[in-house]
Amino acid sequence: MIRPLLWPLLAAFSVLALPVAAKDKSLETEAKALHQLAGGDYCEPLENAYDPEDAFKSWTFSYPMSWGTEGEEEEITLIRIWCMAGAYNVTHAYYTYREYEGLMPLAFATPAFETRYEVEDDIDSPLKGIDLTGMNATTILVNSQFDPETRTISSYGLWRGIGDASDAGTWVFNEGEWTLKRYEIDASYDGEANPETVIDYSE
Repeated sequence: MIRPLLWPLLAAFSVLALPVAAKDKSLETEAKALHQLAGGDYCEPLENAYDPEDAFKSWTFSYPMSWGTEGEEEEITLIRIWCMAGAYNVTHAYYTYREYEGLMPLAFATPAFETRYEVEDDIDSPLKGIDLTGMNATTILVNSQFDPETRTISSYGLWRGIGDASDAGTWVFNEGEWTLKRYEIDASYDGEANPETVIDYSE
């Protein structure tokens, strides 16, 4: 039996907990609605996700505000929502929520590049080189993971099932932004995994 004196405390806790739970649920609902629009026809309905636990994930953490007073922190929620899956790749879209800007799609910087093979347009011929031509941005990452301890998002996209051709990126949360730190490309369809680092700001 709960003692009479504890009832006011439990009631107060329930009142405080309800808005938090409602807020979390509301954010999930809003994120899924935004995802349905932002994903267009490319992303499949969430009910098609092969793993229901993978359909929606979120992480909330605080970081020092570079523009605020000393010691002041801002809270951000990172959201990952399932997009689609193929034979060997799974894709997700990412979103962020901050009180001052609301819910927004998260775009990741990626290098634009061209590949050169000894026999033009023959990917089975030896790779001569990879030329960077600029920068792109994407809201969809392949086989991606988020590490809350290092606040790092990584992706690893297979160009074909045996994994001898691929691209991989690493983005680190720094002063409120997600910064591309490293990008590797393996454009040689030679039966081996031998990626080439084309961007490296990790040091």
